[in-house]
Amino acid sequence: MRAQAAATTDPVWVKVASEYSAFSVSGTQTVRFGAGSSWVSKQVTGSGKCNTSFFGSDPAHGIVKECDVATYPAGTGSTSGTGSTSGTGSTSGTGSTSGTGTSTGSGATTVTASMTASRVTGVAPLAVLFDATGTTNTSGLDSFRQLNYAFNFGDDRGLKWSVSGLPKNTETSGPVAAHVFDVAGTYTITVKATNPSTGETSTANVTVTVTAADTAYTGTKTVCVSAAKNYTGCPSGASLSTALPTGTAWNGKRVLLARGESFGDISILDGNVGVQVGAYGSGNAPVVNSVGVGNWRPTTANFASDITVMDLAITNGVAQSLGKQVLLYRLDMTSPSNGHGIYTGGISYWAASDPYRTVPTSSFYYASQIFVVENKVTGTFSDGGYNLFGDGSQYAMLGNVMGVSKYHTARFTKVRKAIVAHNQLRGINPSGTYHSLKLHSGGLTAYTDAYKDDAWYSEQVVVANNLFGDPSDTNQWTVAICPENDTSAEGVSNVLVQNNSFIRNSHTSQDLTMGGKQLTYRSNTVKSGGSLWEGVGHDAALPTNWKGPYYAN
Repeated sequence: MRAQAAATTDPVWVKVASEYSAFSVSGTQTVRFGAGSSWVSKQVTGSGKCNTSFFGSDPAHGIVKECDVATYPAGTGSTSGTGSTSGTGSTSGTGSTSGTGTSTGSGATTVTASMTASRVTGVAPLAVLFDATGTTNTSGLDSFRQLNYAFNFGDDRGLKWSVSGLPKNTETSGPVAAHVFDVAGTYTITVKATNPSTGETSTANVTVTVTAADTAYTGTKTVCVSAAKNYTGCPSGASLSTALPTGTAWNGKRVLLARGESFGDISILDGNVGVQVGAYGSGNAPVVNSVGVGNWRPTTANFASDITVMDLAITNGVAQSLGKQVLLYRLDMTSPSNGHGIYTGGISYWAASDPYRTVPTSSFYYASQIFVVENKVTGTFSDGGYNLFGDGSQYAMLGNVMGVSKYHTARFTKVRKAIVAHNQLRGINPSGTYHSLKLHSGGLTAYTDAYKDDAWYSEQVVVANNLFGDPSDTNQWTVAICPENDTSAEGVSNVLVQNNSFIRNSHTSQDLTMGGKQLTYRSNTVKSGGSLWEGVGHDAALPTNWKGPYYAN
C-alpha cells in the first residue's frame, strides 16, 4: 500500500458520514469530526464511527456534527498571517429605575447593569425574584448567556443550601435569581454583571423591606387551629378554632395548624389575598390531606394571591392554578401519594373551556411569581406521576429534593424568567423514557401576562447548581430542554445550564439534551467522571430559525 504524500494545499473536505453513523475510507486518510469552524481530525485506516468516542473529544458541544474526509486538488501553496487588536476604556452608567449602576474595568466595551424585583415590600417569609435581563453591553456578547452575574441579597446569616453547599445569600450564574427573606428588615440587593473578555463590571441594586409576620398578623388576624384544643405555642391574642377556615375566611389571615395533628383539605380560592398557612407548637409537622390555591372555578376575578403555605406534611399534593405570588416552602410530601406532588399553572380550562365559567376570559392571567423552595417531594409509581408539573412566569424552584415518580421528576410545560437551582432531582421511575428535568413549551408565540392561547414559548431560564440523576434510575436522557417530541413545534430560547452535577445510570445515553435556540451550557460536571454527554433532541418540527445556535464553555 502506498502512503499518501504530504500536501501543502488546503484540503477540500467531502462529507462521508453524519454524526453517530459508521464510515469507511480507502487506505489511510485524514478524517475530521465536527461542525462549522470547530473540528478534530485523525488518520483513519479502513473504517470508523462518526462520534465523540472514536475521535476522543467533542469539538462542537450541543451541535449536530458530521465526518469529512480530506481530498487534495492538484497544486501547491500555503498561506499564513497574524493579527491582533487591543483597546482600553471605561464607562459608567445607570442601572434600572429601581437602582443605580456603575461600571469599572478596562476594554472597549460598555456594560450597564439593570435589575428589577418582583416586589419590594411584603411579609416574612417574603419570596422575591430578581431580574437582571435588562442588562446591556456593546461588546457583541449576548447579555443573557455570555455575561457573568453575581447577586448578593444582603441577607448573610451563614446559611447554605443543603444540596449544593453554596451560600443562600448569593447566586452566581445567570441574570435571574430569587431569594426568601425570613427575617424582618430592610435589605439592599446588588447584582454585578461582568464581561468575561475584558473584566469590566457594572452593578445595580434594589431595596426590599420585609415586615415580621407577628406585626402583620396581630390579634385575630392570626388563627390557631387544633381539633384537640391544644393551643400551647399559639401567638397571644390569636383567634382559636377547632376547624380550618372555609370560603373567604382565609382572606388576610395567618392560619397556624397544631403540630402533631392531622387535618383535611386546605382550599384557598378567589377572594383570598395575603394569606399565610403554617404551624405552631412543638412536635411533628401538621399533616393535611391536600392543598389547593386558586385551583377551582372562580366566582370573581379576585384570584388567590400573595399566598404562603409552609411547614406542613401533605399527603396528596399541592395544586395551584389561578393567581400570583405563591410561596410553597419547606413542605414534606414524602409519604406515598397519587397524582402530582406539586402542580402549578394550567389555566386554560378555567379561562376558556369550563362550560360553567362566569368570569370573563379577559380577566384571566398566567400564574406568576411562583416559588417552590426547600420542599421534599416523592411519590409512587401508580397513577399520576410528577413530583412537580406546571408552568408560569417569574418562577423559582430552589433547594428541593425530589425523585420518585411514575413520569418526569420535574416537568415545566412552559416557563419564563425562571431559575431552577440547588435542587436534587433524582429521577427514579419505572420507565426509561422520562427525565429528572423536562422543559419544553406551548409553541412559538411570545408570552403575554393575560391569557391568550397557551402557545407561548419558554425563555430566559437559568438552570444552575443542581444535582441531576441517580444510579437507580433507568432514564436515557437525564435532563431534556427541548420540545416534548419530534412533531411538536415548542420553542425554547435563552436557557443557561451552568455548574450542575450529573449522576449516570446504566442506561444513560445523554446527560443533557437540548433543542431550541440560543442555548448555553458551561461548567457542568459528571459525578462518575468523564465529560458531559450532550446532544440535540426533538427539534424536527421547529422552524430553521429555532434550531441553535448552541454555546458551550
